[in-house]
Amino acid sequence: MLRLFPILFLLFAASASAKQLVLVQGYLAKSNSWQEAGISQQLVRHGWVYTGEFHYNSHGAQLLHPPGYAKSTQKPVNRFYQVTLPTEASIQNQAYFLTAYLEKIRRAYPQQPIILVGHSAGGIVARYVMVRNPELNIHQLITIASPHLGTDTAEFGKLMGESPLALIAPMMGAGTLNRSQPLYRDLLPEMPHRFLFWLNRQPHPEAEYISIVRDQWSPSGGDLIVPQESQYLEKVQALKGRAYSFIVPGGHTLSANDGRILLDLIHERVLKAI
Repeated sequence: MLRLFPILFLLFAASASAKQLVLVQGYLAKSNSWQEAGISQQLVRHGWVYTGEFHYNSHGAQLLHPPGYAKSTQKPVNRFYQVTLPTEASIQNQAYFLTAYLEKIRRAYPQQPIILVGHSAGGIVARYVMVRNPELNIHQLITIASPHLGTDTAEFGKLMGESPLALIAPMMGAGTLNRSQPLYRDLLPEMPHRFLFWLNRQPHPEAEYISIVRDQWSPSGGDLIVPQESQYLEKVQALKGRAYSFIVPGGHTLSANDGRILLDLIHERVLKAI
């Protein structure tokens, strides 16, 4: 028994050090937007195991493994997941699905850190889930070009939805204008009686909060969807003094450079925090 103890200790330590990474896409993006940007491939090259894509049906949260996924990989390794979300829906609606996915991961790996990475509105969905479900014990949130203080783009979308254009939008292939009205309202610039004003003043659970911010002065022209000032997590009222940001060049969309930054943040910072 004494000889067995070191082996059990090593197995437990390996299990506890393995991490679960969940990639949350932004508005109108598909679950594979991370692959299209080359981020998933970088994770795989650095030893992360793509475990599959979560979707939701009448049986609840389901995990669809990729072709060739072997059950033999069920050992303490770093894993990452993609998720299916109704990205045109409200933040609360999207959060319902993401919460179900995270609960399934937490049940399967109760001792392992969960890291959320959210792009654009996906970062708001992930943060809302953390605020409403602190028992999930999320260890780190990384947001990329997320409108934490809101965006005038949502204001424009809301106004268009209230105009006569909303009547003909479906006939012009722009039905998302009407379907996205609840989301636009959730992402309006922060002020009293709006969703982000409420969210930004709620107690946020203990975790590491990092935002990747697009530089508005970058050669690419910066982010034309979300103002740079809105992307800083440390500007969220409840996170002042608790969050930090990295300013990088680029537009609003995901890029391969985001993958390199994520790997640096996860391997160099998360390991120190855990």
